Amino acid sequence: MHFKRSFASIALGLLSFAALASVSQAHASLLRPCVRGSPKVDICPSSGPADYDLNSPIGTHDSKNLPLCKHTEEQGQRTIVRAGGKIETSYSVGAAHGGGHCQWALSYDKGKTWVVVKTLLRDCLKGVSNGGAYSVTVPIPKTAPNGKATFMWLWNNAIGNREIYSNCADIEIRGGSNGGKLAGMPLLIANYGSDSLYIGEFPTADQDDKSEAFNKRKAITITIPKN
Repeated sequence: MHFKRSFASIALGLLSFAALASVSQAHASLLRPCVRGSPKVDICPSSGPADYDLNSPIGTHDSKNLPLCKHTEEQGQRTIVRAGGKIETSYSVGAAHGGGHCQWALSYDKGKTWVVVKTLLRDCLKGVSNGGAYSVTVPIPKTAPNGKATFMWLWNNAIGNREIYSNCADIEIRGGSNGGKLAGMPLLIANYGSDSLYIGEFPTADQDDKSEAFNKRKAITITIPKN
């Protein structure tokens, strides 16, 4: 009987692990640079507690289920990037939902204010098969001051439930100025609670994808104090 119970426990454990693996493959998440909550110890050996549901959305137009970044606690490991350089980002894609809109942004004040450094409308993740590889090069402005910063990826999907996805990585910018100003577009947040912009499905070019809202953003400038 003891053997049978042990075998059953092992079987249940394997099923639970399989379920976690299945969940983690759903939807999509930022993979590189080392992202908060990453279960990939080969990429993020010290990213904190593993989130096996990292690919799930943070909310829909009806609700805000999780905060922006999904995980707010900073990790011990920071990716070093250069002002005027670039970040080679890659993604875990379980379901690309027809692509959609992506924004990449920087914050120097722990997520209170964001400056968008790249926007990709409609074609972000588009055509990627489930489990397929996907990467995007994101530039870091030459004017980005030195210091610890948060790097965000934000995605509004084109097909399916009206969702929003977000992951963040902790980075340190070097090779720039000690303090200064950073200009760029503000973060546009959609399908994240009923008070946010609503973007309906847009699988075809003739459907409104609210791209005009992105194009009408007015540039902002933030000031980063000297260290």
